[in-house]
Amino acid sequence: MSVTGGYLSEIVANGLLGSGSKFVFGLPGGGNNLDVVGAAESVGLEFILAHGETSAAIMASTYAEISGSPCACLVTRGPGAASAVNGLAQAALDRQSLILLTDTVTSSDWARISHQRIDQRELMHPVAKWSAVLGSSNPENTMASALATAIQPRPGPVHLDLDPSASGVTLPPGPPPGAVDEPAMAALIKGSRFPLIVVGLGVLRHTEAIRDLVAGSTLPVLETYKARGTIPTSSLNNGGLFTGATAEMPIFEQADLIVAIGLDAVELIPNKWHVQAPVLSLNSWPEDSPYWQPELQYVGPIDQAIDFLGQHLVSDWGPDAASIRRQYFEDALIEVSTSSLATDALAPGDVVLATRKIAPAGSIATVDAGAHMLVAMPLWSVEQPNEIHISSGLATMGYSLPAAVATALANPGRRTFCFIGDGGLGMCVAELETLVRLNLPVTVVVFNDSSLSLIKAKQKPVGHGGSTAVSYLDVDFAVIAKGFGMSGVKAATLTELKKALTNSLVGEGPYLVDVATDPTCYLDVMRILRG
Repeated sequence: MSVTGGYLSEIVANGLLGSGSKFVFGLPGGGNNLDVVGAAESVGLEFILAHGETSAAIMASTYAEISGSPCACLVTRGPGAASAVNGLAQAALDRQSLILLTDTVTSSDWARISHQRIDQRELMHPVAKWSAVLGSSNPENTMASALATAIQPRPGPVHLDLDPSASGVTLPPGPPPGAVDEPAMAALIKGSRFPLIVVGLGVLRHTEAIRDLVAGSTLPVLETYKARGTIPTSSLNNGGLFTGATAEMPIFEQADLIVAIGLDAVELIPNKWHVQAPVLSLNSWPEDSPYWQPELQYVGPIDQAIDFLGQHLVSDWGPDAASIRRQYFEDALIEVSTSSLATDALAPGDVVLATRKIAPAGSIATVDAGAHMLVAMPLWSVEQPNEIHISSGLATMGYSLPAAVATALANPGRRTFCFIGDGGLGMCVAELETLVRLNLPVTVVVFNDSSLSLIKAKQKPVGHGGSTAVSYLDVDFAVIAKGFGMSGVKAATLTELKKALTNSLVGEGPYLVDVATDPTCYLDVMRILRG
C-alpha cells in the first residue's frame, strides 16, 4: 500500500495527541517536515520553533519528563538529524520519553540521491531506544509502538524516519521481565535497624508513596539530582544529595541496609562503590550496570514495592540523623562558596542563595553542566519534584536554557530561574530569542567568569594546555540579551544582583542577569562535595 507524507503526518499528530502531548518542538527543513507541523497544529498541538536541533530535543525531552507523556522533536534530514544526536543522547541517559521525527532521503530515491543522504537509523541506533521507519507498512501500529516504547520501563528516546515509500519495520524491544521475590526481600530487610533510603529518577511519578513511607519515621532519604523534591528540603527525613561521591559515604557506613528506590547507576559519578551494607534495588526496570552488585533486585511496579517496604522497614536512626547530615554539607558548602560581606564580591554561593531568597515559592530552577552546578544543586531548596532540572546522565552543557523553555511552558504562571555558565550559554545563546518570542517568564542568571571553570579546576599546571585550553575573552551577555529584545543587566556586587533579580520579577517576560563571578572557590567546593 502506498501512502503520502501528509497521511503519515496525520498519524504522527493524532498519535501524539492521544498520548497526552501538547507541544511539538523543532527546527523544520524540507521534505515532510512542514506537513507534520501543519498536521500537529490541525489537531491542537502547538509547534515551538527553536534555533538548534539539540536545543529543540532538550526542550521536548524536558517537557516529557515533567508531563509524563512522550513529546516530539521535529528536524530535517542530514545536518538536522546529525545535530539532534546530542539531544537524543541527553534523553537516553536521563531516561526521557522523546520522539525524534526526521525527514529522510526516501528509500525510492536512495540510490539516486546522495545529497544529505546518511543512514539516520544507523546513526541513531546506538543512542535511541528504538530507531525505525514510519512508512507504508501499518504506520498506525508503528506510531503506537514508538509511543509505547518511549514510556515503558526503562523510558527513553525513539527515533522515526518518515519515509512514505518505505515498507517493512522491525518491531521494538518489549518491556523488561519482572523480578519479584517478596520472601527474599523480607529476609533481607529483617534485622535491619538502620536502613538508608536512596531515591533516583525512577520515583518521579511516586512522590506521595515515598512521602507516606517515611512520614512519622526517622528514616533518612537521600536524593539524586533527578529525584530532588521527592522529599521536601524542609523535611527532617531529607538527608541531602547522593551523587556517589566519596565525601557522602559516612552515612552509608552507618547504615546496615541500602534501599535504592528508582535509582539508576547512570545518575552517579564514576567512583568505585565501597559500601559494605547490602543493597536492595527496587525499580520498574533492571539495573544492568556493574557499578554495584545489589544483594537483591526487585523489578516491577514501584508503588507495590513501596507498600511492601512500609510493612517491613523499621528505623533506629535518631530523629535528626538525616537533617544533620544535610545541614553539615550545606553549611560547609556555604562557608567556602560565599564571599565576605565586607568585600561585597560575588562567589557562586552568593548568586544561588540570593536568587533562592528572592525567587517566589514554587519557582523552578534549571541548572547547566559546569562548576556552578556543584553549588546550585545542593543550595536550591525545593518542596516538590520537578522544581529543579539538570542534565544528569549526559551532563551536557547548553542544557539549562532550552530546558527553561520547557519548564516555563509546562508551568504557566511560575517563573523559571536558569543557571548557566558563560561557556554553556555560548552553545545555545540564540534560544534567548525563543524566550522573547514566546514571552516566557524566565530569569537567566549567567555565572560569567570567562572560563570553563570545572575543567580549569581539574587542570594541571604543566602539560594541560594552560589558559588557552580553558579561557575565553570577556563577553557582555547583557548587551547580547538586549540585542535579542530582552532586558539584560550586569551585576558585579551583591547589591546589584539583588536589585536585578527583584526587577526580573516585574512583568511576565524574560530577563537576563550577567553576573561577574569569582571562580576561586571551586576547588574547595569539589573537596567538600566529592572528597
